[in-house]
Amino acid sequence: MGNRVKLRLSSRITYVDLVHEMTEDLARRARFPKSAALDIALAVREAFINAVKHGNGMDDAKHVEVEFEKNASRFRIWIRDEGRGFDWQHTADPREEENLARTSGRGIFFMKSFVDEVSFLRRPGRGTEVLLEKRLQPAAGGQGDSGRSR
Repeated sequence: MGNRVKLRLSSRITYVDLVHEMTEDLARRARFPKSAALDIALAVREAFINAVKHGNGMDDAKHVEVEFEKNASRFRIWIRDEGRGFDWQHTADPREEENLARTSGRGIFFMKSFVDEVSFLRRPGRGTEVLLEKRLQPAAGGQGDSGRSR
């Protein structure tokens, strides 16, 4: 993988599997173990669904951008919609008693549990941007490797 890959897709739920598979593949190329790559892909999947459904209101004339970047220390993914945005600071905690039976409101909670950092940026007149970040893990050494540099 180069340092940056960017997709611009019509706002359609049918692209969620493509985005998921691409994310998992790029995370594996960034040397994440399979389980971590799956976690990252699940976070991106949730952010993409939110962008299509809540951000763009299922309007396939709008677009969702998914941008991947690997730098020396992090794997970063931006998901951008073209919608009106939302107030992520006032989302309900799905672990609270009054929210346990709700069938919605778990997406941000899941994203935060699958990656190291989740941030939101309201882009006035241009939608919302979600940034997901996962710290790169040091390469696993062979058996007997004490982890010291040689």
